[in-house]
Formats: sequence, structure tokens, C-alpha cells
Amino acid sequence: MSVVFLDWRAEDSAHFGRRPLAMRHRAHLSPLFSDAALIRLIDATPREKIHVNTMPRDIRDPRLWREGDLGGLPGEKVMEAVARGNLWLHLRRVQETDPAYGELLDALFGEIADHVPGFRSYRRSMSVLASSPNMSVAYHSDMPGQSLWQVRGRKRAYIYPAAAPFLPQRALENIALKRDRDTDLPYNGSFDAQALTLNLEGGDWATWPRACPHRVVNADCVNVSFTTEHWTDELRAGYAVDYANGLLRPWFGDRDFSRQTRGPAALVKFGVAGAHKALTAQLGRRRPARLGLKIDFRVDPAAPDGFVDIAPYRVAR
Repeated sequence: MSVVFLDWRAEDSAHFGRRPLAMRHRAHLSPLFSDAALIRLIDATPREKIHVNTMPRDIRDPRLWREGDLGGLPGEKVMEAVARGNLWLHLRRVQETDPAYGELLDALFGEIADHVPGFRSYRRSMSVLASSPNMSVAYHSDMPGQSLWQVRGRKRAYIYPAAAPFLPQRALENIALKRDRDTDLPYNGSFDAQALTLNLEGGDWATWPRACPHRVVNADCVNVSFTTEHWTDELRAGYAVDYANGLLRPWFGDRDFSRQTRGPAALVKFGVAGAHKALTAQLGRRRPARLGLKIDFRVDPAAPDGFVDIAPYRVAR
């Protein structure tokens, strides 16, 4: 009997990870997602595992996605700013902050494994998200397997095919190689005509194939949700091929190589990706961390949008 999922069908088992799926779940009933629990989680989460973002309302350009900091605010004040502002709060890898979230994460994937024959996942992770009324999340693409679990509030998710023009192969490779961020993608409003659109409320779950670009628009209410990430051997193989294709591209006339994960060519690419990762890991021990995120606002619950602009600075993350 399903404990988490309410309406998993036999055909969903074959489609998991290969096409978008949506169904109902019970995880939103967990006390781990009460307001009091979220405030405790914000206070307990190391600052390097917290992202707070904003972008202009009603503008879909992912290049306008901005990164901020909490300014030392306690969790209660952060949630106050989220409720009245234009903010997206992302608490990463919460299973490392509080083991209770790790227990839930294991239970969720245990049930998926019960439904999907042969499913073996690893490097699983959970992130908790709290976001403002009418907040938009920038168009982006993720490398691991992804699921979105709505806890409360309402939002609309747009899921696009993982292929050009929605995701040019070169852009995918640059994300895999970390040359670009996951939001460094070309977006055009005409893409929406071919997107799968899902209206989500508390107790809804959605998942989609690896790397499918997606974006989210909240309704006029505070939203709380969580995402889960995972890897499988199949997902890692696809990632390794994309990684190797990006390395090989400048040597072969900027061409798009096959993304097949089987056969002699794929085996060569696995070797290329593995060797390059080993080399860069070794070199990384000998040089300082690269400055990465530009921080240009600070959360302030008294401000109209829940934040104030500050002089930009960069942090490694």
C-alpha cells in the first residue's frame, strides 16, 4: 500500500524519469513544514546552504535573477519578509541540517523504489523553498533527477522539452561543465506554447526528465514546497556524456555530438569526463576557490519588496 503517493498508476512506473508525471502525495501533512518548523530550520541552516533570490514581477528574463543575503536576520523575520515581499528562499540539503528531513527523504525514495522496478538512487538531497505571493522562479535547467513537492499555496509550473530551442545542446554542456549557471539559458515567450503547464497546490507532486528547463509562477499567496534531487547510474551516464561533449566541442568545429549513453563512443566519453573531473579536482586543491555569486540585496522585512539594494559583492559557493 502506498504511504506517500495517493494515485500512482501502473503505467507511471514505466514513465518515471522518462516523461513528466504529476500526482497527489501526503508528505505535505508532515509537521516538518509547519511555520514553526520552517523558522527553526532557517535558524539552524548554515548560511552557505541558503539562497535568497528575487527578480522583477511579470518579467521572465532569467538574466534578471538576483542573489541576496539574510543580513543576520532570525528565521521569524525572514519568513515575515517572504510573506510581504518578492523573495524566493532556498534552504539546501536540509537533510544535513536536521536528520528528520533525511528520514523523510529516505522514506520518499523508498516508496518510489517500491513503485519503479530496478530503481536505485544515490546522492539524494532535499531542499525546502518558501516564496512570496506572485513570485516567479527563473527559467532554468537542473542536472540531477528532480521532483517538486508542493506543501501549501498555489503555483503554476511550466516544463519544457530538454532539446533545442528550449535547451540548446551547447547551453546544456556549459551547465554540466559549470561554465554557466543553470539560469544562463535563452528564454522566449513563444516557448510557453509547447510547455507542459501544471497548476499545483498543497499535496501535489511533479517530476520530469533530467535537464528539462522549467520555471514557476506563484499565485497571490505564500508558497511552501520542497524539491528532491537524486542520481542513478542512467542519470550519471547522461550527465557524463553531456560533460564530455562540452569538452570535445571546441576540438571538432563546435559541432553537436550524439547524446547516446550506450556503445563505444559513449564509453570513450565516460573516460574523457572521468579523467577531466579527476584532473580538475587535483588542480582545485592547489588554487583558491573561484569567486562566484554576486550578492546585491539584503533581506529587510520593513522594505516594500522585503529587501533593500546594497553595494554588490561576491562570494564563493
